[in-house]
Amino acid sequence: MHELQTLFATQEGEIAWEAELRQSFHEGDLENLRKYLAMSLEALDTPLAQQCLSTNVRSIEFNGWDELTEAVEIHEGEPITGVTIAIANDPDTAFGKGEEHRPYMLLGIYGDEPYAFSKASAAQMIAEAGAEEGPAWAGYDADIEVFLECEGLDALNTALVFHKERHFFRDEAPDHAPRRYVEYVLACWWRALLFHEAVQHTSRSRPLPGGIPVLAGMVDMRPEVMMVHGIEWRATLGSAAEALAGAEMPEMLPSSVITRKEVVEEKAPTGLDLRRRVAESEPEEEAAPQKKSLMGRLFGKD
Repeated sequence: MHELQTLFATQEGEIAWEAELRQSFHEGDLENLRKYLAMSLEALDTPLAQQCLSTNVRSIEFNGWDELTEAVEIHEGEPITGVTIAIANDPDTAFGKGEEHRPYMLLGIYGDEPYAFSKASAAQMIAEAGAEEGPAWAGYDADIEVFLECEGLDALNTALVFHKERHFFRDEAPDHAPRRYVEYVLACWWRALLFHEAVQHTSRSRPLPGGIPVLAGMVDMRPEVMMVHGIEWRATLGSAAEALAGAEMPEMLPSSVITRKEVVEEKAPTGLDLRRRVAESEPEEEAAPQKKSLMGRLFGKD
């Protein structure tokens, strides 16, 4: 039996596990997330688990990114200081069996009015996005017409859309979760990992002008986890954006990427800890549930 089957027997156990992974995304700790999720999928050893592991992040691309960069550069209104992107599924995908379903993308482009993206940290942006009444920038999109398309997640996304065990009901207090439900949960988090890895790679290799941060996530798509990308360029490019206009982007990534903050550990029912589990498989080295439709509020979706 997979260890997560026991942990997920209770909703509290699953919530604690997801909260730990969510915090790692917020911190930008994709390397350890990949190691941990890969170990969990390998232990599961199902066809879907193998499909997850065989999906190459380098095959995931965002068509329209260069057009976004150009649109920001030539924008004549208030300077653009923040971008939000997300992937989502068309609600009608469940009726299109036999077809591959590509997640569509949502894009928001903003200036510093009414929210100062240019001065906010990654943690502050994520906190603002989770505001109960919605983020301050909602409804203030710049009038820039650009479209993004995500390629490379179609097959995995389709497998998740039509997965047979997307829900687990605990009415009779079971002592373990179904293996296929654990498979579904892990695959959803792997899809999120692949998406964020692709955004991270794109925003590092082709940063937006002035080091504009990109707040990325998912809408009505489990696990709706958010992460800020590209903010590491802000110190390098942001203070001299005008001087750098039209110049070549630096080829070296700054040594400081995303500021890490210490996380207070909360014991899950089985004592699961992401970083400890990763460390056990390698030489020793340094090592409240999410509100529904959080990213939906970000993009004005119900």
